[in-house]
Amino acid sequence: MSADAGVFWFFPPLPVLHLVPPVNWRERLRSAIEKSGKKHSAIAADAGIDPTTLSRILNAKMEPTFGTVVRLARAVNENVGWLLDERGFALSADEQKQLRKVIRFLDDTLVGKSPSRRDRPEPNALPVGTADIPRTYSVRGARLAYEASGDSMIGAGITDRDVLFVKPTRSLREANGRVVVCRFDGAEYVKVLDVRGRTRLLSRNEQHPPIEISDTSRFELIGIVVGRTGALA
Repeated sequence: MSADAGVFWFFPPLPVLHLVPPVNWRERLRSAIEKSGKKHSAIAADAGIDPTTLSRILNAKMEPTFGTVVRLARAVNENVGWLLDERGFALSADEQKQLRKVIRFLDDTLVGKSPSRRDRPEPNALPVGTADIPRTYSVRGARLAYEASGDSMIGAGITDRDVLFVKPTRSLREANGRVVVCRFDGAEYVKVLDVRGRTRLLSRNEQHPPIEISDTSRFELIGIVVGRTGALA
C-alpha cells in the first residue's frame, strides 16, 4: 500500500481594504447645513454674506476668508476646527457634548463624587490649527488660533466658539494679568493668568472659580490672546 505525499502551502485570504474617500470641508459644511434644518438664506444672513455668496462657496466657485468660515460655522452651530478637519476635531460639536456627558458619568460612577473630581474645570480652549491669522493680529505677534468654549470668559468679551488669536510666549511676567491660552494637566484653557505670589488661572465669570496651580511642573504657558473674531474686551 502506498500513499502520495506532497507539500501543501496555505495562504490566508488577503484582507479587503475599503478606501474611504476624504471628506473636504465643503462636504462637512453641507452636512452641517442639512442637519441644522435652516434655509440657506437664513444661514447666509447669520454669517453676514449674500445667499449667492454661500452658493458659490458650496460649489467651490469661491474661496472664503477664514473670518467667513468662522461665521458660517457659528451659523450652523458647529466647531470651526471640525469643519476644517483639523487634528483634534474628529468629533462634531454634538458628539463632543455627548462625550463630555459620558466622561462625567464615568467620573461620578467609577471614581466617586469626590470634590476634587466633581469640581474639576472643563478645558475651554481648542486648537484650530493652521488658520489664517488676520493681519490686524499677525502684526501684534499672533501665530496660533484657538476656539473658546463655554461662558467662563464672558466678562472679557469672549463667548462660546469665539476664535482667539494667540501670540506665543513663555514669559510669565509678560503674560501676568493678561488673557492667555495655557495647558494644565494636559488640558488647554483660556483664562486670565495671575502669578502674584502664587499661580492662578482666573475666569471672568463669577460662576467659575479660579484654578489653583500648586505644581507649576504641570503648567505650560502657550501664549497671550491678542485678538478674537470681534473686539477683545
